[in-house]
Amino acid sequence: MKVIINADDFGLTSGGNRAIIECHKNGVLTSTTLMATTKYTQEAIQLAKENPSLGVGVHMVLTTGRPILDSHKTLVDETGKFKYTINTIDDAIDHEELFAEWDAQIESIKQHLDITHLDSHHHVHMHPKINDVVVRLAKKHNVPYRSERLNLPTEVLVDGAFYKEGVSLDYFKELFESDKAACVDVMTHPAYVDDYLESISSYTSWRQVELEILTSQALKDLVNKHNIELITYRDITA
Repeated sequence: MKVIINADDFGLTSGGNRAIIECHKNGVLTSTTLMATTKYTQEAIQLAKENPSLGVGVHMVLTTGRPILDSHKTLVDETGKFKYTINTIDDAIDHEELFAEWDAQIESIKQHLDITHLDSHHHVHMHPKINDVVVRLAKKHNVPYRSERLNLPTEVLVDGAFYKEGVSLDYFKELFESDKAACVDVMTHPAYVDDYLESISSYTSWRQVELEILTSQALKDLVNKHNIELITYRDITA
């Protein structure tokens, strides 16, 4: 089995940035996705440059903060902040506006790094009302994207069960012993918990548990025992 262990939310917090790098250098993390619009984006870019073996994709943003472009009419509220959540996406969203915004986010990261793939904050790119946008963007930028199905080399199946109560070593044991797919993206969110994280996210203490598991010798032993090939999205298209 080929497994991409991907950390979402690179750039969200400084504690998250440090944890992601630690999980890559001292653990099993192979990949991450970078948010282009956050307070710690530039710090994450610098860390990625210092750790070129870490695959870095774009974690496209629609549900938090402000967009890069200031011309939107359907994506933002009266204060200029993104107005949508994963549960409120509707037919009123302008697909061309969204394409332009996500394309700008991608380009802002490509100025500094060679990106490996696309996914999104809160998984909004997989929403059936806007999934066509990521299909177009992946084709334009010639990269694969996280998907609900496996269709290589374009789409990689995501497993999102390593989350909250699913955060355990047993999760990996069950995954490695399954025949889920020949290639799978394991979604993770490791971070050191700090006041800033607690002020912006409801998912906090679990992130530090993830950090401990992803750097544990027990997980490294499981990878070796089951002959798991840890790869990045870059390896899919190589």
